[in-house]
Amino acid sequence: MPKVVKEKKSTFAESEPEPFYIKCDVHPWMKAWVLVSDHPYFAVTDSNGNFSIDGIPAGSYEVVCWQEKFKKKPMTATVTIGDGETNQDFTFTRPKKK
Repeated sequence: MPKVVKEKKSTFAESEPEPFYIKCDVHPWMKAWVLVSDHPYFAVTDSNGNFSIDGIPAGSYEVVCWQEKFKKKPMTATVTIGDGETNQDFTFTRPKKK
């Protein structure tokens, strides 16, 4: 963005099925991944990889776990939410070098 533009706001009319990439054409370290969803149930992991999603209504859900370096293979799990706490672990492993 030019120096005179300090902030840029965008609105999205529809959710997107997958995260998408926004980058600066001048500074390669300036980048962001954006996920536009139509619900409030998402999380970003902390520095230890932990996450929590609160307030989910009871039921069965497909949980998708995505990491930018493994963007072609998101992990999924079916999780049933009841009255208590539900835990689901995801472990990404580095692909073997060719």
